[in-house]
Amino acid sequence: MLKQCCNELERQQLKIAFIESASSGFLCSQFSIYKHSGAEILLGSLVCYDPSIKLQVLHIAPELIQQYTAESAEVTRALANEGKKLFTKADVIVACTGLLKPGGSATTEKPEGTFFISILFSGKLHDYRYLITGTPQQRLNVLTEKVAASVLLLITMDSKLSAK
Repeated sequence: MLKQCCNELERQQLKIAFIESASSGFLCSQFSIYKHSGAEILLGSLVCYDPSIKLQVLHIAPELIQQYTAESAEVTRALANEGKKLFTKADVIVACTGLLKPGGSATTEKPEGTFFISILFSGKLHDYRYLITGTPQQRLNVLTEKVAASVLLLITMDSKLSAK
């Protein structure tokens, strides 16, 4: 799925960038390994693992983190919006927060393995929530495939709508 996504981004001449917390740069690194991705599709990534980066670099409102936690859909949406200000040439912004390992803001409603993804594309935010089991490495591999599938679906749907 990742290769298909990268190929379609390249075919449509779209640029992608990542704002990563729980995935700590893993998504960007996986998108970077395919043919031409560095030069053709990938702009880069900002890793904001610690909440201080969310606050100081991305200017996320402290009240938002206090109310919803740093690992939440609300903060992830804000990361995507702020990411567009950093990566102005990006057509696709992918923001990721979540609970890769024990700790953080885990609860029974938001257990370890929960990830929040917000994809900003064509001026619209698309939100996803995944619960992924396995080891941290397995979770990251599954997360990468899910993100690639989501991006691919969004860009191919948009391409089909534009063709009409």
